[in-house]
Amino acid sequence: MNNLRFYISFILALLLWASVAQALPVIQIDSSAKTPKSQALINEQPVLQLAEVPEAKQKAIKKQPPSKVKLLSSNELNVLLMEKLLVAEIAGQRGRLTTAVRYYVEAAELSQDPAIAERAARIAVYARETKKALQAARLWVALSPLNLDARQVLSALLVKSGKMDEALIHFEAVIADGDQDEQKGYLLITSLLSKEHDKKAALIIMEKLVAKRQNNVNAHYAYSHLALLVGEYKKAEAAIQKALKLKPDWVQAHILMVNILSRQGKEKESLDHLSNLVADHSSDHALRLFYARKLVDSKRLTEAREEFSKLIDTDDEDAKADAFYALGLLSLQLNDKDDAENYFKKLIELDKRADEANYYLGQMAEQQRENDRAIEYYGQVKYGSHTIDAQIRIAVLIAKTGKVEQARQSLHSIDSKTSDVSLQVFLAEGEILRNSQQFQKAFDLYTESLAELPDNVELLYARALTAEKINLLDVTIQDLQEIIERQPNNVQALNALGYTLVDRTDRIDEGVKLVERAYKLNTNDPAITDSMGWAYYRQGRHEDALRLLRKAFSLNKDAEIAAHLGEVMWVIGDQDGAKEIWDEALRETPKHKLLLDVINRLTND
Repeated sequence: MNNLRFYISFILALLLWASVAQALPVIQIDSSAKTPKSQALINEQPVLQLAEVPEAKQKAIKKQPPSKVKLLSSNELNVLLMEKLLVAEIAGQRGRLTTAVRYYVEAAELSQDPAIAERAARIAVYARETKKALQAARLWVALSPLNLDARQVLSALLVKSGKMDEALIHFEAVIADGDQDEQKGYLLITSLLSKEHDKKAALIIMEKLVAKRQNNVNAHYAYSHLALLVGEYKKAEAAIQKALKLKPDWVQAHILMVNILSRQGKEKESLDHLSNLVADHSSDHALRLFYARKLVDSKRLTEAREEFSKLIDTDDEDAKADAFYALGLLSLQLNDKDDAENYFKKLIELDKRADEANYYLGQMAEQQRENDRAIEYYGQVKYGSHTIDAQIRIAVLIAKTGKVEQARQSLHSIDSKTSDVSLQVFLAEGEILRNSQQFQKAFDLYTESLAELPDNVELLYARALTAEKINLLDVTIQDLQEIIERQPNNVQALNALGYTLVDRTDRIDEGVKLVERAYKLNTNDPAITDSMGWAYYRQGRHEDALRLLRKAFSLNKDAEIAAHLGEVMWVIGDQDGAKEIWDEALRETPKHKLLLDVINRLTND
């Protein structure tokens, strides 16, 4: 037997470290994994021919139980085993996973070797060959009954196959293992059961485990966790209360209770429970951070800021950094820009979350129209989720200085590794061209980008608005209609198409209906309210128009809204009121073309 072990180990080592074996990934149990769709899977014929082992001999082997096969009794059997392994690995390399699985399972049964059984099980899982995976996993457990990995793989497959009672046997073994952290064992089972489609069956299995362990705090905790995951909130709450009776000071269990209460909509009760917990564990920085974040989620920003402030003097630099970052964001939300700037600069001093701090400092400088300072901050953003946006903002700010081509070159230097990044770059470059009145170039850019990202709604919308600027109304209407066909409740597209029909065509009634749909979806958007008012004006409904345009102007002192409101007021005879509205808008945007055109047209008639 020792010789056989050496022989099999040699084969496995050869296969696993050879280039053919490297073609197969390390397999993890994941019910959501997808089998690669390879043309090679269509042809499931063996990729190699087996050695000339007599057919009668092979049939005899297959009829005998694996334990009865004497593998070293014949060189032919050893050759057969080696060739099964080679066939399996090369088939896997060529994408013929069904063939690989079949030969690996046969090799596992022939060899009775747990290493081969493990590989057969994992590859079968990867190939979504559930029946074969179960066969191999059962063999793996039989050969290595103390191997928890084997039992976990088999348990997952049994749960996936709906064989809950059989899975329960192996769950019991996982929990009973003395070498593993008990809580981790329970949470592993919770994770596996939470993926089961039949949630009631999953809970029943966990109930059977817990029923034998009424005094086990980890059992009740795991059941509560599973009940929360599958949406049985009352059962989750009852179970965690049992756990807390057994271990009243267990912070982790209290946090689970907070989440259960929150999931049930009991926000006040949840926060009160958490507040008491923080008071009892005032030195637990992670707990205070959790409490502060929950306060933010509940829009209790002032209280959240107080909690985060209590962490500033801690010796835990990570907790301190988290506090400074949260305080910076909260100060921004509370419009306390001086404090926000100080907190973000503290992060840079600590060299913690510096990329995020520089990004927000750049945003603040940009809002204050300190473009050079904004560019400097954005330029310090080297890593993280804000990197691409920071590079794009630099380009946009460069364009505002009139250096449009330099800005475009800056955008072109961004490494567009994904379609999302490509989209951001296209939209930014189009915005730069539109802002510089290069509408034809912007239109051409959007058209080219749609060839790369076909039917992208954002690009279609941008091209539609740009086409209107160069009088390609047929393209504008076509693109917006296409968006609405795909997304009937797209508010921006409904508003834009309705406004275009009302303002630029004689299809006024059709346009009014579209704008009304947009307005019903969002009654407090100033742009949509303005469109609704202007649509009614074009229908001759002056009083309705005046009411809505006044509302729009109260929401946003935009020059275009001022132009529309002033025109309606002028037409109904309130010329002085119209001039007041126009003057107010001109103080903010003295060179707004539409506003100036309206004033000149009406006052010079």
